[in-house]
Amino acid sequence: MMGAMMGVARADISQCITASVRCQASCEAGIARLVSEGHPADSEPVRLLRQCAELCELNARALRKESSLARRTASICFELSSQVARTAWLDPNASSATLARDALFMARACRLLLFSN
Repeated sequence: MMGAMMGVARADISQCITASVRCQASCEAGIARLVSEGHPADSEPVRLLRQCAELCELNARALRKESSLARRTASICFELSSQVARTAWLDPNASSATLARDALFMARACRLLLFSN
């Protein structure tokens, strides 16, 4: 039903869910790394990753439940994960490359949901 409702294939929805879960895990790992390096929990980088992790979780849940708001959560995830990817690419820490890759994968996977009929 969800694929028909959103005008996308079930496989595309499944890929967005998988990407959301993967991005959530990478953001949570990034938070743990930043905090262990001494960044305050309320610092801008930590807050950005926390927002991304929470939104990725919400997006996966909305898609699994075939929520009528799933297109909106995917849209916000697309924007936020693009921002996270951009920020992570600019970070000289080598572990940020994984975060950037997962955030970019998330943006690409959910983009299909945004631009479908």
